[in-house]
Amino acid sequence: MKVFQGTIITVDKNDSVMKFLVEDGGRILYVGNKFPKEYQDAAVIDIKEGALLPTFADTHAHFASYAMLATTIKLEKAKSNAEIKTILAEADKTMPQGKTMLCFGASPKVAEGKLINKQEIDEAVTSKRATVIICGDGHTAVLNDTALSKMPKSLAACRGYDFDTGIMRQEAFYKAAGSLTRIVSIKDALQAFQDAINLYIEKGVGLICAECAQGFPLDIDVELIKWIYRGQKSGVQMRLFIQSFDPRKAKRRKLKRLGGCFETALDGSLTSQDAALSVPYEGTDKTGILYYTDEELFRRIDKINRAGMQLQMHAIGDAAVNQGARTLKRALDAYPREDHRHALIHASFVSEEAMKILQDYNIQIVGQPAFIELSEQNYDFMYSMLGDRVFAAEPHSKFVQNGIMFSASSDAPVTHPDPIGWVHWMVNNPNTAHRVPLRDAIRICTYNGYYSTFDEGERGSLETGKIADMIILDKNPFEVPKEAIKDIKVTKTYLNGQEASPSSVNIFKTILRGMLHKKAKL
Repeated sequence: MKVFQGTIITVDKNDSVMKFLVEDGGRILYVGNKFPKEYQDAAVIDIKEGALLPTFADTHAHFASYAMLATTIKLEKAKSNAEIKTILAEADKTMPQGKTMLCFGASPKVAEGKLINKQEIDEAVTSKRATVIICGDGHTAVLNDTALSKMPKSLAACRGYDFDTGIMRQEAFYKAAGSLTRIVSIKDALQAFQDAINLYIEKGVGLICAECAQGFPLDIDVELIKWIYRGQKSGVQMRLFIQSFDPRKAKRRKLKRLGGCFETALDGSLTSQDAALSVPYEGTDKTGILYYTDEELFRRIDKINRAGMQLQMHAIGDAAVNQGARTLKRALDAYPREDHRHALIHASFVSEEAMKILQDYNIQIVGQPAFIELSEQNYDFMYSMLGDRVFAAEPHSKFVQNGIMFSASSDAPVTHPDPIGWVHWMVNNPNTAHRVPLRDAIRICTYNGYYSTFDEGERGSLETGKIADMIILDKNPFEVPKEAIKDIKVTKTYLNGQEASPSSVNIFKTILRGMLHKKAKL
């Protein structure tokens, strides 16, 4: 039994802030402002100037990709392709012979104004090792000739394939990303899965929504993630989403969730100018790409909705959000469901029509507050593509004002999981019209995330009877200047009432334990 004393940010329906919380056996026994006499012999943990609040939830992450890229070569701070080449050359000298070089973060927002290409990669990587760069938008990749030679021949037939430059966009990107295990060792990939979970726990995340069924033959990543999750002793929670419109893929794995990107993406990304907009990108006649016709999309959604499953779909541009909202409305009109919890992911641009549908049909939004920081850092680039529309992007305050269930996510590896940063940027949005009050920002990153996967009954707020998934912050976010929220640190993460720490167990032992342990909720 433990008693926590200090600022207890409960995130209950009244946003209560209490002074005491009692935990025993992984459950919360009491939350209130008086110290009950029956607990006076329990150990007291003084939170001091910090705060106790529920663990965070990351409601959209490409877990396998993030795991393999989280500890790889970082390129996002490079200011030119010449600098990227220098980074690649140095890494090439130190990496074991034959090991694939995985990198993340390149973009056209550099001095040269264009993506690095495969010829430039091979000028730096003189060993000709297989090299793959996943770009910062998470929807473009660059492969050198060695990497391309190991890809399936069917890649060349995909839209967005460019052999001359090695740049893969649209379906070619998805195909290439789905074939990475042809050039990355299984052992390295599996250990990366555990390392990624450890990083999540350090950031105070108790729930990871993992988009899977992409990147491994026969979608074996679904089973691998399932076994690694079930083999954990920390108590961290994972909810798996199959990135497919085929309900059978989920049913045979006893899952009820479909969605993410890849097959369930309605459009592309802004950086690649293939996010679907109703008005062309500035100075062009391009309006992006819708991957499906309305009828094709309805047939897919209708089948999933009638199967009683939950669906999430990637939609960034306003044309894609309109299509997603209208088609979900059509499916729910055809087969009404009171608590479906369907969602659109990203929703960077939302028309008034779509906003009304989201509100009326209780369609969730899974957003990325970290995109606010990225947009500020790359304002000139974004403005050159969007003009004044950039000020309409990421309308988080409108979601809150309209009572739309809005939760926060990283879209990892596009951004790395940093929930404190998410809170900070929602509160300190440079676009002041879209700022979110601190209490709402905390709720978006905690309770709303657990609600998104039907977990709010057990987790997501600090209330009597719930599971004690909690974090201690070194500062009370309500007591620091709002500009300093980003500097707050997670000092401890408690899962099931126990202080969590990184796992050092051999990954194959973890998998074996997970194969034998089949009770963990998915």
